[in-house]
Amino acid sequence: MGLSTSLRTSRAPLLLVALCYGIAQLVMVTPGMGLGWDEVVYVSQVDPRGPAAEFIAPRARGITLLVAPLMLVTSSTEALRVYLCVLSALGLYASFGTWLRVRPGATVPLAALLFASSWLALFYGNEAMPNLWVAFGAVAAAGFFLRCVRPGSGPGPAVGLALSVAAVGLLRPPDSIWLVLPLALALARPAWRHVSSGFALAAGLVAGWADWIVEAFVRFGGLAARWQAAGAANETGLHFSVPEHARALNGPLLCRPPAHCGPVVTPWLLWWLAIPALVLLGLYVARRRGRLAECALATACGLALAVPYFFLVGYAAPRFLLPAYALLAFPVAHAAAGLARTRRAGAGLVAAGLLAQFALQGVTLGKVVANRLPKRQADIEVARALTAMDVRPPCLVYGEHAVMIAYRMGCEAHTVLRWPREPQVPAALIDAGSAGKRVVAVDKGRSNPAPFLRSWDKGRLPGVRRGGWYAYLPR
Repeated sequence: MGLSTSLRTSRAPLLLVALCYGIAQLVMVTPGMGLGWDEVVYVSQVDPRGPAAEFIAPRARGITLLVAPLMLVTSSTEALRVYLCVLSALGLYASFGTWLRVRPGATVPLAALLFASSWLALFYGNEAMPNLWVAFGAVAAAGFFLRCVRPGSGPGPAVGLALSVAAVGLLRPPDSIWLVLPLALALARPAWRHVSSGFALAAGLVAGWADWIVEAFVRFGGLAARWQAAGAANETGLHFSVPEHARALNGPLLCRPPAHCGPVVTPWLLWWLAIPALVLLGLYVARRRGRLAECALATACGLALAVPYFFLVGYAAPRFLLPAYALLAFPVAHAAAGLARTRRAGAGLVAAGLLAQFALQGVTLGKVVANRLPKRQADIEVARALTAMDVRPPCLVYGEHAVMIAYRMGCEAHTVLRWPREPQVPAALIDAGSAGKRVVAVDKGRSNPAPFLRSWDKGRLPGVRRGGWYAYLPR
């Protein structure tokens, strides 16, 4: 079978995986999922209908640029979800597709299926968050690197490599360093010593970091000051966050006080422990078939992208590991393909493993969506109730979920995770009132709100189906 024929037969299954991935997002997550805090921060930067939320030092502009074409036309959440759903399906196909010229056959579509069927990839497929797109960029970069170091590759793969690294840098600059590190070390392999690859890696890093560095001097007082502020915000330093990540496997979106994750769930722990075992098996299978170098590169890149979140960040969020899961899907796919080729029992074991993967991920996704959907719908309902109370721009929303609520109203926001215990009115509210802005505080029915709110007019917000939300207006 020629290469072109093999490519065609490989692209069809990959295209089917990408199509099912997009459809599954629309059905299981639904376009009605409201915006989360981080999403509001990113999309508000380019939404001309209201003020931009505070953009702190660690953030980068990649996702903002990705959603900009749509946000300039409409702020509809449903349109944003469909837009990102289509883009993520295309991103899955394009990124994993870069590997088909390296590894035609069933392995690449199988790796894409393993990754796309995870609850993380499905939930974040239509979310305006950077981690999934870092995963796509990392997969594409590794694929282009392998194509770049092949004899007679031409300039195309080098350009693709540079663009992929730049995209990762634009999305999450530190992640691009961890991605490039194993790729740069791989250039030490005699057969892979291509000058174009080194130039592509360097050019990608420079292009990806340029915006973050320029903004550091414009808004944060220099690169060192921004780096220090970003480290403080992300609790960077020497940590051991593996236990926190283990507790986050089954659906908590964040393990960071005041949000706490529950205990480790046994089925998920077994799933997690199976990954390194299957990776080792995949490396063994790849070695026997003469594919060890490409499989080892994917493994090294995946492990490198997991290192900072295991050992340098003081809290856990399951989405942090999306790039690692995407790259480790390749050795796992090698393992599955090797087992399926052995005997009928091996094929049955692979089929059973896939069914277990689909069941575990599907149940978890359903739980995550069922938990998040009403909470985010409540933000929308609170915003409507406040608008009905004639709270309109210019205005400031203060309190719980303020960023998400204020975005729906075109207001500025000041979110607090815990009410202050001081009796004084916060300076942000005094300044907003002095500037002629309508100030309102919102609270989800807690018994001990901030002391200064006791002298404000309190009223229960009607039409909010989840929980008892209250609004406080200064007298």
